[in-house]
Amino acid sequence: MQKFFPSRPNQAITFLHRLDPRTKLALLLASFIMALLPQRPEQVALAASAVLLHLSLARAWPWLVRLRWLLLILALFSITVWSLLAKGPHLLFWRVSRESLAFGVATFLKLATMLTAGLVLLATTSNEELFLGLVKLRLPYPVAFAFALALRWAPEILATALRVKEAQQVRGLVWETGSVLTRLKRHLPLLVPIFLLTLRRSQTMAWALEARGFQMHHQRSYLLNIQLASQDWVALALATLLVGVFFACHLLGWDRITGLAI
Repeated sequence: MQKFFPSRPNQAITFLHRLDPRTKLALLLASFIMALLPQRPEQVALAASAVLLHLSLARAWPWLVRLRWLLLILALFSITVWSLLAKGPHLLFWRVSRESLAFGVATFLKLATMLTAGLVLLATTSNEELFLGLVKLRLPYPVAFAFALALRWAPEILATALRVKEAQQVRGLVWETGSVLTRLKRHLPLLVPIFLLTLRRSQTMAWALEARGFQMHHQRSYLLNIQLASQDWVALALATLLVGVFFACHLLGWDRITGLAI
């Protein structure tokens, strides 16, 4: 599991880690807005640069490096599909125009920016902090708990899949030989034990929550105590300023691709 999900205790603690989880959620929302508003790839690249700076300050580059193949697939898919589907007056070759190619690049940058912003949040915020931040934002307690539990459950499912795969490999099943289709067919039988083990762990979790009186009392106490500090207000002010600039460019039409038809 260390290979896929680096532990936070071994990660350098930066000032971004010490921000209030509500501030981090606001920064995530601001990153999404800045990425989704513009059409032109130049403006989206500015939002991507801001998120990459955020990633660098959080020292979370190892998290992004582990997703390099996913980013490559997103780039190939987005640029190829939207370059063919979108239309523009300046044709480059076949059905690809300058406008459609720019829109395809912008779409990839949007997806990559939002993915990176989410990674920054997960790299700098523990599940307990994120859960408490959602509760403080007036999200219903069961909804916040389910969201935090889902984040914790993802690595558990991956660990289960790795254990099942290793168990089958010990029994003599070879994974790396044959064509790609053959190797994919070998992975299909793994779905049954992974599903059953995950279902069993879910049932055990439900019993544990019931035994501990989940939702029996409306008044709750929390181990952590979060409070907005001066650094949180500075981060929120900077995020608000950036979002305002992007909104102004959008309202003035500076971020649109002229002649683009989707």
